[in-house]
Amino acid sequence: MDGTTLAWEVAELLNESSSSSFMESKVTYDALYEAATKTVARTNCITSTQSITTVADQRDYLLNADFLKMYLVDDQSRQFVKYTDGSSNDTFIYPVSYDSIILQNNEDSADIPSGFVVRDATAYSLLTGTTTSAGAATGGVCTLTDFTALFTTTNVVSVGDTVNNVTDGSHGVVVAVTSATALVTALFGGTANDWSDSDTYYIHRQRRMYLTLDPPPSTASETITVPYVQRPAPVYSAYYSYSIPYSLKKALVYYAAWVYKYRDRQPSFGNSWYQFWDAEVKQYGRELNTARNTKGFRVNLKKRAGGSGSYR
Repeated sequence: MDGTTLAWEVAELLNESSSSSFMESKVTYDALYEAATKTVARTNCITSTQSITTVADQRDYLLNADFLKMYLVDDQSRQFVKYTDGSSNDTFIYPVSYDSIILQNNEDSADIPSGFVVRDATAYSLLTGTTTSAGAATGGVCTLTDFTALFTTTNVVSVGDTVNNVTDGSHGVVVAVTSATALVTALFGGTANDWSDSDTYYIHRQRRMYLTLDPPPSTASETITVPYVQRPAPVYSAYYSYSIPYSLKKALVYYAAWVYKYRDRQPSFGNSWYQFWDAEVKQYGRELNTARNTKGFRVNLKKRAGGSGSYR
């Protein structure tokens, strides 16, 4: 599902031409990205696994930038992560509340943590710099190059971060990280929407999440395996595409058109398109759960949880 096709179908559904003043490419891509993210969150149609190496006495571990939510539950609808020790023994760890971690204030490390929580990480500071070479726009994207940058280590940048070309007056999204010194970006609203040598850039890095272990592990170089639902990479140009099943394309288009209807103050007309999206993702989610032999999250109203929020 490439950007050109999706944007064209949104315009067609709205009965607008691609050159219409009502249609703005950035607004269309924003609406489609919102649709894609919410569709994945509802259907769990894109999943991944992160492998984390422990550090002795360290409680917090940064989750991938594309982490959307935890994936997989046991027969009590509890999420879990897998902890593998140095002898390759596996232990499954279940969620506790962050309140209980703070209240119990358990700083003593343990061989195997007894619980975990996913919480927001410390916000990144604004990243600023100057390009060291030009990057012309091709197919709606252009490359930001800074030979002094450390985009994959010290100054980590991720797909989905927002970017400003201060010199050009444009703004946009990081759509690929190709090296420690180069980012592929999609820019909008500026003079040329590309990069010239010595342009000033700002990068606003998205908020990340921590996997917080309680208590912290006492041993380094052991492994935590985190199954998660993966947020799709944003599509903000003609030839990039979403890695979402093709059968959900119409749902994305209808959701984006619904967003536009709120923009032109016709929400009642557009609500039917939202209802179509809602029905499509529900049906797809059920079919996918059946195919995978998995189940959605359930709430047990009969069995009580312990004080920490986990089952005993």
